[in-house]
Amino acid sequence: MKIFALVLLLAVSSALPHAQNQSDAEATYALKGPVRTFRTEIATFVLKDGSYVEGPRVPQMEASFNEDGNRTDFRMYDQNGVFVRRIAMKFDGPRMTEAINYDGAGNMWLRTVQDYDEAGKIKEERNYNGDGSLRSTQSFKRNQRGMLVESIEQRPDGNLVEQMNYRYDGPKLLGHERKLFYPNGSLQSVAIFTAATKQVETTIYKPDGSVANKIYRDNWDFAKYSGDGSLQKVAAVSSEHRLADEVTINNGEATTRVSDRPDQLDAHGNWTKETKWQTDATGTRPLKVTYRAITYY
Repeated sequence: MKIFALVLLLAVSSALPHAQNQSDAEATYALKGPVRTFRTEIATFVLKDGSYVEGPRVPQMEASFNEDGNRTDFRMYDQNGVFVRRIAMKFDGPRMTEAINYDGAGNMWLRTVQDYDEAGKIKEERNYNGDGSLRSTQSFKRNQRGMLVESIEQRPDGNLVEQMNYRYDGPKLLGHERKLFYPNGSLQSVAIFTAATKQVETTIYKPDGSVANKIYRDNWDFAKYSGDGSLQKVAAVSSEHRLADEVTINNGEATTRVSDRPDQLDAHGNWTKETKWQTDATGTRPLKVTYRAITYY
């Protein structure tokens, strides 16, 4: 489940154009309205006296946004509700200038600084480790229209972390290709997005260069194949970037189905309660429920 969620995130992020007009609240969390904060808590269901009941709630994450909809603070908790990570961000208007990652004890382990050109477009990003040493540098290349055509992130040893290339027909985006690399510089994944069909083909490589998985996305539908070409999972992601439905395949047969279903929406159309259900040979049962408390400006 965690591995598939990771490659789904890769495929979704690869399919999204480099849109700086969207706020963090919209682009990252699909939140509607003037969101100030949100906090999620999760309760796992347990079987008690023949019925499934909610266990104790534990915090999962929380975030704060400025009035532009940009995230200024983010906190993450582990499965036991222990605080493990914080990201604090600074902005100059809509432009993020600095982001600092802290662990649960308050120690900085990653700092990101972004520089912009006279037109207000990002021109360089630098990432530093907790001790202040350079972790990576990302550069951005644009065409005469000011549209992004390439971004390259490199480690201090010269090995690539990520490479993005965009194709256009005049002002129209045709598609882009995203490559990720292992620390030794070998290829980790390639994701190709075609704008006209909203399709993404992602290939995940093992460190030895062989194919680990292939992910195909058709609009919001996904299929995952193993290196030998056998189908492993199919999934659908909602327009709110939620994993709405996921089916595990074994020897051509559907064995497990997991679905997220929103139970409650607020006045802005944002879900405030969502239940994850699982269906397998033993029947259908709830796995966990997520509560999301949202405040607005």
